[in-house]
Amino acid sequence: MKIHNLIDPDNVFLDIEAEDVRSALAAVAERWGPALDLEPEELVEGLLAREALGSTTVGEGFAIPHCKLQGLRTIAISLARLRTGVDFGDGSETPVSFMFVVLSPPDQPAAHLQVLSQIARVLKRRDLRSALLAAATAEEVAEAVCDTAAAEGL
Repeated sequence: MKIHNLIDPDNVFLDIEAEDVRSALAAVAERWGPALDLEPEELVEGLLAREALGSTTVGEGFAIPHCKLQGLRTIAISLARLRTGVDFGDGSETPVSFMFVVLSPPDQPAAHLQVLSQIARVLKRRDLRSALLAAATAEEVAEAVCDTAAAEGL
């Protein structure tokens, strides 16, 4: 499974207002949950349960909150840029400003790990991080991720 096939501008949310991790995830869930036929609260609770096991931050203001949820048929990715950074409780001085939210069916653990690995790999590129923070539109965000993934062979 290649991440460039999972990125859709309709699932990119820019300038989300949030005060904490819960409100950041809730803002994404409210916008994205209905398209996935999931209750937003179910989505938030699944992501928070995973977050309780250990922060999903990957440094420099980026995080990859993720979980496995019953009812999904395939892996889904949403991208969200926060208007103001949020403390994810990882002890970092840099608040999270951008999230790749990954949802997977429980019966696809290998694909789940593969997608997380691909996201971590593209986020190592500073040019992508800069592009995600500066993008003016959802389409620009999606294009930046897809172009970087293609350059990395993902």
